[in-house]
Amino acid sequence: MYCKFCGNQLDGKPAFCPMCGHPMQYDQSERQGGGSDQSGFANNGFSGGSGQGQKKNWQKYLTPDNIERYAPAAALIPLAMAVVVGVIGALLGLVFFGFGPGYGVYRLIMTILKIVFCAAALGAAVGLVYVAVKTKNIANVWVWVAPAAVLCAFIACLGIAFSWTAVAWIFGILSFVVGLEMLSRITLSGNRMDTPVNPGGAFETYGQFYKAYKEKYPSTKDMERAGVVSSADSYFDGSGLELWGYLLLTWLVSMITCGIAAPWMICKIYQWRISHTVVNGKRFTFDGSGASLLGHWILWEFLTIITCGIYAFFAHVALRKWELSHTYIEGEPVLPNANVSYFDGNSFQYFGYGLLGGLLMVLTCGIATPWVMCMLQGWDTKHQIINNRRLAFSGTGLGFLGEYIIIVLLSLITCGIYTPWGIVRQNKYIIRHTDFCGF
Repeated sequence: MYCKFCGNQLDGKPAFCPMCGHPMQYDQSERQGGGSDQSGFANNGFSGGSGQGQKKNWQKYLTPDNIERYAPAAALIPLAMAVVVGVIGALLGLVFFGFGPGYGVYRLIMTILKIVFCAAALGAAVGLVYVAVKTKNIANVWVWVAPAAVLCAFIACLGIAFSWTAVAWIFGILSFVVGLEMLSRITLSGNRMDTPVNPGGAFETYGQFYKAYKEKYPSTKDMERAGVVSSADSYFDGSGLELWGYLLLTWLVSMITCGIAAPWMICKIYQWRISHTVVNGKRFTFDGSGASLLGHWILWEFLTIITCGIYAFFAHVALRKWELSHTYIEGEPVLPNANVSYFDGNSFQYFGYGLLGGLLMVLTCGIATPWVMCMLQGWDTKHQIINNRRLAFSGTGLGFLGEYIIIVLLSLITCGIYTPWGIVRQNKYIIRHTDFCGF
């Protein structure tokens, strides 16, 4: 059986398509009695046929089945609240900065926002408790996982609203982790909230969604491997949304582990960036790991601290050398322990270029930034050797100027939210102007 809205193949008879979320419609023989489908969710007021003459209203959606299905998403409200309140607060702070009467408007808007988020979380928690009491076996411990998680989300929202930092963090992280599992088990897979918690199933569900998304929207890399496209050009095919996800995950994991997991997350970002890089038709690959970086990382941080930050210039080049030593051309054989990829720039050169670039930006009040960035990129690129092939960068400050203006303006307008997309935009320009020497 397939969903008529998106064509996704269905397993069993779920109340909603796990791919597009549309409510499914079955005739009487398919529904086996007309009361509820095999997943246990009722029809929620939707019936088969053409649907002509049916009047849809919000009361049809406010059913125990829909509350049970969608309320677990409220476990993620603290994250949404932190982002929205933070961004809007920053924007309003800039608008009303220095204006005494405007401060009252600022406080009023922020208070309303906080009340809305807290009320949404509390309403979802109450709704889930109502569903549990009215339709479930309250002696089943699994019934109370979803209400408890959403209640934690409400407490986290209160922590954000009243600046209770520890409360916001503890309950926010707890509700976020459990919320992700509930979204896959209840909202996406169509299971009841009294089913056992299944973290492994959550990974499988999200994996299926990602696979379906990739099949529907193949990337340049996927089409290239399938032989659909072939190009000798240089390009970067990563996306800002992917980078945003990696940066968010890095921030969360680093906070939870007090920075211990930073090398592993850095390797994840390197792997993402390098695997999306194609130079003259050759795609790169990265085989570095957090475990192999950890020892270097600890040493670099220690030396940076005891030298009051001076070693940071040396650490940057050391990190580049480590990164390039684990970067290769995909599909080309590499002999074990063969030094075919490396970075041969040195820290004193980097320090000199950095000092010159800093002086130029100060003297020009930042106007020379695109030229400085291209100067530093040119130095960095010409010292990269991948599989015994040296790279070269042909970009110019004037050519990058338009991209730079767009990146800066959108980053300012969005209070930094555009930053991951800006980084991807910058990478696209850099790789577009990168070639193997003599190509």
